[in-house]
Amino acid sequence: MRFGKIFLSGGFVLMLSALYVILSPEFLLIIIAAVLIHEAGHLAAIALLGGNPREVRLECTGVLIIYEGGDMSYASELAAAAAGSFASLLLAIFSAFMGKAFGEFWYTLSGFSLVLCAFNLLPVSALDGGRMLFVILAHCRDLDAAERVCLAASCVFSLAIMIIGVWVLKESGWNFTLLICGVWLFWSSAIVKRPVWV
Repeated sequence: MRFGKIFLSGGFVLMLSALYVILSPEFLLIIIAAVLIHEAGHLAAIALLGGNPREVRLECTGVLIIYEGGDMSYASELAAAAAGSFASLLLAIFSAFMGKAFGEFWYTLSGFSLVLCAFNLLPVSALDGGRMLFVILAHCRDLDAAERVCLAASCVFSLAIMIIGVWVLKESGWNFTLLICGVWLFWSSAIVKRPVWV
């Protein structure tokens, strides 16, 4: 389904429906709010730094922003990739202060935003940290070397998360969240090889 520059895949709708069934409406709202602020940070930075967002794709593997960055410098590309995590960090701080006055919802939003910020800084191609690593290496070396190093880093980190996920599942007997995250990162970074992720 397409709404202007926004594209919703069937997988995304299916994932959102599954989350609606599994999670409480309040926690689903927290996830949506945190992700929207994170992606708004990217879009604002791209627009301010001379990029032109062409499409925002909502897919089961995450949000993909495709943009024309012909006028953007390496520093601008780096800032655009970092902007989402920066927006998540600001939301985490703001929500923590709001939690003092309004309670648990805001504290949960703060915690989730902080986790989203840290998780996205991992040097994996499907995440902001991978995009930042690619931009730095492409600037310092060349595109081929940047792609090879990013692919290697993506495989190492996603496999490490899967191994930790297996350990957490074994110890807890039920928590497979990290294992799923590791599989998702490996799939989207090493197999699918997304284009311009930010």
